[in-house]
Amino acid sequence: MPTEIRRRLLAGSVLALGSLSACGGFSRDPAHEVVAEIGGRKVEAAELDAYLEANLPPADAEAPSPADLDRVKSRLLDDFVDEEILFQEAVRRGIKITDAQLSDYLGVDTPTDPGSRERARRDLAIQTLRESVVRAELKVDEKEIDAWLRAHAADAPAPLHGTLRLLRFASYPEANRVRAELTSGQLTFERAEISYGADAVPGEPRDVDLNALPEELAAAVKGLQPGQVSAPVPFESSVLLFLLETIDDASAADARRRDRARKEISLAASERLADKLLADLRTRTPVRLHPKSLPFSYVAEAKRPGAQ
Repeated sequence: MPTEIRRRLLAGSVLALGSLSACGGFSRDPAHEVVAEIGGRKVEAAELDAYLEANLPPADAEAPSPADLDRVKSRLLDDFVDEEILFQEAVRRGIKITDAQLSDYLGVDTPTDPGSRERARRDLAIQTLRESVVRAELKVDEKEIDAWLRAHAADAPAPLHGTLRLLRFASYPEANRVRAELTSGQLTFERAEISYGADAVPGEPRDVDLNALPEELAAAVKGLQPGQVSAPVPFESSVLLFLLETIDDASAADARRRDRARKEISLAASERLADKLLADLRTRTPVRLHPKSLPFSYVAEAKRPGAQ
């Protein structure tokens, strides 16, 4: 091939390549645009899109304004960053979620597509990390319980547990007649349940917190001694009779109250420890967002640490 012809072909090829590039023929796939770098890991748009799709309100919900939608997506991106920070820490600590653990976690709702399964696996790894931190650091002593009980004495009465049996009647005269038969010994509560129908599921525990009953029922029940039947109590569209079978002694009631205090203290402390874990990790994990590559206008949250 003559040299001049070869030069013309080469020049034509170069021009064609330039034209393809200008038209986007060799442009970068938007799905692979890097939208964030978290702890050295590059997050592509496709991954963020999948996260947004899984967490945005359903399509049939009321559509927010474009500005509101940008704010919603921005907060979801913040959540994504936090979850990635926590997941990287879980990996660093050697937390691994087996298929069996994932199946137990998901139960009957186990998704079949790989993307959903991996997101669920990440969620469980993060949850396992938080639980391990809480178990290692959470301590509740008796002095804390005493202080909590003093602080909540007015708005948190001690649970007063007892076992109740209940009969329901359509009218006050009928309820009063049956009560007279019960208190005189002419009729046992067991026979009354057979004759009039017990207002309970057979075999279900009848143990209740008497303090948690509606006010008008609690007033009728609290004055009873074990074995006594209440006066007829109008309630909603019925008339009720109660038999108080047992009631807690003082020590059992106090133990229940302290157990409740321990749970409340533990819950609040768990939330603080989880927040502290994330705050500490944020200070140690470099995060860089690429707003120009995001598929929405990022709205920064005031005083949010970590993002650059």
